[in-house]
Amino acid sequence: MVPLPDAKNLEMTAQETFDVLKLVKAKIIRDANYSIFRTDPCKGICFVTDETPYFIHGRMAVKGNAGGAYPDHYLDFIDAVFGKEYNTIEACSRNVKVEVGRTAFTVDVNPDFQPSIVGDAQILAGVPNGRFHRWRCDPPYNPDTAKKMYGTDLPNFKCLVEAGARVCKVGSLLFLLLGPDNYQHVPEGVMRVGLIYISVIPNNETRALNIYYKYADNGEEGYQGQLL
Repeated sequence: MVPLPDAKNLEMTAQETFDVLKLVKAKIIRDANYSIFRTDPCKGICFVTDETPYFIHGRMAVKGNAGGAYPDHYLDFIDAVFGKEYNTIEACSRNVKVEVGRTAFTVDVNPDFQPSIVGDAQILAGVPNGRFHRWRCDPPYNPDTAKKMYGTDLPNFKCLVEAGARVCKVGSLLFLLLGPDNYQHVPEGVMRVGLIYISVIPNNETRALNIYYKYADNGEEGYQGQLL
């Protein structure tokens, strides 16, 4: 039996051979060393360079909503650019409901929002490994917001991503919407494949959408190669 590479070498192999544009369903335009696509129906542009074919850079503007809800058309943007995926788990779900064609399962600590499971998104207790094809999460961004709006401590973003990766199948996308900090933690078996800065109007607050791709189960499965 050929021994598996360690986690660091596995990630390097994944990045060297990965074509992130295979994840993109939007129309792609080539310009010199850039591949460019729009973030419709939100206003913005993303690009991938020939030097970093495994990473999406971008910026877009959206209209904000109160009460911890996603900005206008944010979920429409994910569906349009990366394709619809019903088998999606929404962690820290709050206002997001189970919806045919978009969301199969929701998790929140507050029972008032009637999630599929009332529980901690940092653990996802009771949710089996490899159950979903996509994970989305929009946690509170700072301790003050966590206490005042959610009645909780600020979640550990590292634990959120690790829990999301655990319950997703190999080949899944994970979307983590945070404050403007450039969040860098990546669990084993997962690549960070995109960072899109979001201007939330009219107050021009900034959000950062971190996009991850699960290519192996905690480094235990061999790298799956390029997407088919």
